[in-house]
Amino acid sequence: MAAVRKLPLSETLITKIQQQVKLHCEVFSSDTVDLETFGKVPGGRILSDSVNWPIREAFEYFHHLGAGRLTGKVFKVTEREYFAIGSKQTAVSFSFTIDERIRSELPAMLDVYAQIYDAENRLRFFLHQKLQDKYGANFVSHLPTHVRDRIEHEKLRHHSYVIDPLRGDLEFAHLSDLKRIIDANEEFVADNQIRMVLLQKLDYLNSIRHLASHNNLVLPAEIMHIRDNCELVRLILGTGTLGLAPFTPDPAASKSDHRTGGSESVAKTVEFETEVV
Repeated sequence: MAAVRKLPLSETLITKIQQQVKLHCEVFSSDTVDLETFGKVPGGRILSDSVNWPIREAFEYFHHLGAGRLTGKVFKVTEREYFAIGSKQTAVSFSFTIDERIRSELPAMLDVYAQIYDAENRLRFFLHQKLQDKYGANFVSHLPTHVRDRIEHEKLRHHSYVIDPLRGDLEFAHLSDLKRIIDANEEFVADNQIRMVLLQKLDYLNSIRHLASHNNLVLPAEIMHIRDNCELVRLILGTGTLGLAPFTPDPAASKSDHRTGGSESVAKTVEFETEVV
């Protein structure tokens, strides 16, 4: 097999590798990077872009800058600020012993769940207020037929006791149902382009949630996309509830791929870091 041609170390590549170091350290709650598994998680695949990256040369550069110590194939971060690694962490404790084979994966999967749970519930709160404003407290009868049927069906299921009965009817609706409510009430997100971007993001998050809930490990690179998509949902919903200036999406947002559901150029990312104890 022919050797893989390495790209020359450039300022652009250094920035990309810095970002991957930041993501690696935040996802795994670790200051140590193994060069052999950099850009990879247990059971995952190596990031396609990183195959041609001059990984060792970059970490030697970081070592000479004093941003960390490179010993053999292991790099220890000593200057977290250089990589913009967040310092705030949410400690999560467990009342059982974690299997060491999955310990390193838990922070990543907790991050995925927390991001999607937050974005989805912000959407529920948003729609609940909009529906009340438009139809009044008894808005359920005005929901699309499929959504009403879903709510009634879920309420009758034997396991419905797991849902707090004090919470609203929308708690019984699925994320796909929330999308139907937006489609049926376009004025809730009046701008056509923004509404299209929001629906694309919700499609993406719904697919990721299904994958994660069925024991599929999410790669660190994908977690960055999840964070960006969730933050974009927050921004769009915020313009409708907080009286903010209208959010204007990147024109490329409508040219989505199967993974991101839209634009990848979101400037702000909310950090949720997890430490497994």
